[in-house]
Amino acid sequence: MSELVMALGGGAAVFVLWRLVRPRVDPAGDLYALAVSDFGAGAGSDAQAADLHHWQALGRFDFAVTDTERHQAVLRAALAELGPMCMATLHAPREVGGRVEVRVGGHRVGFLFDGDASRFQRRLAYESRPGQTSQCGARIVEAVEGNRQTMTILLDLKPFRH
Repeated sequence: MSELVMALGGGAAVFVLWRLVRPRVDPAGDLYALAVSDFGAGAGSDAQAADLHHWQALGRFDFAVTDTERHQAVLRAALAELGPMCMATLHAPREVGGRVEVRVGGHRVGFLFDGDASRFQRRLAYESRPGQTSQCGARIVEAVEGNRQTMTILLDLKPFRH
């Protein structure tokens, strides 16, 4: 029985240490922070920096934006102007259930998926910020599908839970 308790305690200690050390070990973290600080909070945005809620930088960029097909020209211009690392502004309506618009450099580049949009709005409401415009890091990515090149944008947001 004492071996089981020691194994569980050791596993818990390793997990806690891993959670504490993981963000500091990320090699892209310093580059991400530099890219975000160089871009600036208010550059190319139609909202004032004081009115924005800034999401914590994670450096993961695994949160996809939908409806980017119609905004390929804007994404190409943003990639040329800002580079692959930039800041995205998320415009959420006050009521849960509306579409959350994603903008880069003041131009619409897509929307959050419907389910993600409602979870995003609930997260804003939970943090006492319903409908507030917010900002997070973003990465513009080129993808080749056959002989066609498409652009997409990935947000640096923590995945939403149900």
